[in-house]
Amino acid sequence: MLLALTVAIAVAVPPVLVVNGFRVLAHDWFVRFEYGRGGFPPDRYGLDTEQRTALALTGLRSIQPRSEGVELLRRAVLPDGSAAFGEREVRHMADVRRLFTAALRAQLAVLAALVVLAAALGRSRTARAVVPRGLLAGALATLLVALLAVPVIVLGFDGFFLRFHEIFFTGDTWRFSYSDTLLRLYPELFWQHTAQLAAALTVGQALVVAGVSWWWLARLRRRRPRSARRA
Repeated sequence: MLLALTVAIAVAVPPVLVVNGFRVLAHDWFVRFEYGRGGFPPDRYGLDTEQRTALALTGLRSIQPRSEGVELLRRAVLPDGSAAFGEREVRHMADVRRLFTAALRAQLAVLAALVVLAAALGRSRTARAVVPRGLLAGALATLLVALLAVPVIVLGFDGFFLRFHEIFFTGDTWRFSYSDTLLRLYPELFWQHTAQLAAALTVGQALVVAGVSWWWLARLRRRRPRSARRA
């Protein structure tokens, strides 16, 4: 039972850290940062940086859980007064919003469960190391996965991006032409930077979790009674 709990915690750690990375990036500052950095590709259909930034922020806010959702997209217009987003784009962003919201809620549920487990098992001499052991194993697994995945993200991003959408979205509603607004606002370079920063944030968190878990386990070992140590 204790081994199963340790494994379950370890398995939960990588997705929790990944989702937390995207939680950090899903704010206005990141869109402005991307548009403000050098080398960001211009819009081939004439939108200037200010117009693109405003529409890109609208797209971001449409997927945030406490926003008005895709109604923001339906109200958005291009400089000529035409609708900024087609119905296919709106449907895709509705799917993104549902996925993102579900991921955030699942993450919070896992974190709450970890807190409850740590409090409940902390009273037992035989079980109080389960949570830190699971966290340490999960952090190390995250670092291993990152070691294997980062080269794929950097060197084979097109395939990675395609596979991601095939796994998490049904049909081909996420396929757009270069003239569609979503691709004009969020070109491939935007998503490359997003994946790279999310990976960096995930690795950073994993290092912190590994360090804290190691310290936690060392502290528990120091607290063991001398009779238990001799046994």
